[in-house]
Amino acid sequence: MKKTLTIIAALVAFTLVAPVLPAPALAADQSLVFEALRLLEIQYIDPVDPVKALNAAMAGLRTLLSAKGVAVTLVDIAAGTSEAEARRVFTDRFASTVQAAAGAITDTELAYAAIRGMTESFKDSHTGFFTPQQNFERRQRQRGQAGFTGVGIVLLPEGGKFFVWAVVPSGPADRAGVKEFDRIVRINDVTTDGMTIEQVSGSIRGPAGTGVTLVLQRPGQRDPFSVTITRAPIAVPAIFKSQVLDNGIGYIKLYQFVDGTGREFRAALSRVRFQGAKALVLDLRGNSGGYLHELTSVLTALLPRNTPIYIEMRKGGTRVVRTTGTPIVPASMPLVVLIDDSSASAAELLAAAIKENRRGQLVGEKTAGAVEASIVLDLSDGSAISVTTFRLASGHGARLENVGVSPNIAAALSVQDLEAGRDIPLSTAVRLVRQILALPAGR
Repeated sequence: MKKTLTIIAALVAFTLVAPVLPAPALAADQSLVFEALRLLEIQYIDPVDPVKALNAAMAGLRTLLSAKGVAVTLVDIAAGTSEAEARRVFTDRFASTVQAAAGAITDTELAYAAIRGMTESFKDSHTGFFTPQQNFERRQRQRGQAGFTGVGIVLLPEGGKFFVWAVVPSGPADRAGVKEFDRIVRINDVTTDGMTIEQVSGSIRGPAGTGVTLVLQRPGQRDPFSVTITRAPIAVPAIFKSQVLDNGIGYIKLYQFVDGTGREFRAALSRVRFQGAKALVLDLRGNSGGYLHELTSVLTALLPRNTPIYIEMRKGGTRVVRTTGTPIVPASMPLVVLIDDSSASAAELLAAAIKENRRGQLVGEKTAGAVEASIVLDLSDGSAISVTTFRLASGHGARLENVGVSPNIAAALSVQDLEAGRDIPLSTAVRLVRQILALPAGR
């Protein structure tokens, strides 16, 4: 199952929202492109060739111009050109582009296309571009605050159909009774057949306090039903679920590593243990990562003190990061971690640490292979770029970028599973835990 996921802006791409608007952005032009280039030259882990970067910016312009049907010839800057001359040439090329695209594409759209082309040329999972709105939502999300308004669901497109993959706890959709695996059939009387994920999202989003009517097909029910949901500001938590399944199997769905995740995870872990959990299934599917210090806090709750969990590789040398305290679960407590192809970054490092130290089993699909460390730098108009500042490896030294982490036991979801409401990876994990606990096989 492939969940088309943009690692840098995952939540922006998948949460059905209308924005809680930041201050209006300033108009942008080629000077914003040069601003982004300068930050890349200063901060990026490897040396940056300004000519290659500006040619990539022009490639981004060509892509946008082609999509809008605007004809203009942009010749690449010759290799070996000085940076000062390359900037002059790019300024001329950008001006001719603005003139050719007048009335069809704004200067700001052109600048953003150029910066996006430039950052994408690094072929690096953690170097990318945020629009002002995306940058605002990112900051709010990391603080655990509402950065947008919406219904509070995460969509999964599969086989031309659109399923509810997760429901934000206590959000509008949750209060309206929407459940995981519900398929969205119609939105305000318009069928989703033939729609793209962007069209579905765009049809559902809207201002806070307004309503949207969804027709849903629920697994196990013959007829679709409709539900009207009032949109509201959404704060996405680090933990979506924390409960004890049958036979004392604890289950925690950890969605992201934001401020306070380690504290919340330890509290959730203590709750399920208090409720009688004798084993743990930790669900990292869809977790696109986050703060490394929160990852360390989570792994400190699971692994012995001083266990190597990841390695930072900087310009000045390497540093091995280890767990810093005593775990709150005994080493004898069975642990299974669920992963998929949208588990990324910090989630991949967690999975690798569990696997390398033989603390538990991984079930699901190979992870995204998007494991670097970056900082986000604001640009003058409110947009931002994410820049990789150092490389990361697993605690045992394995590079995971473009490689990912493979499960011990493969388990994937098909369209048929989604329509039937069968979570095959979760049931596989539960069956494995039962075997470890020597419990009778259940449902």
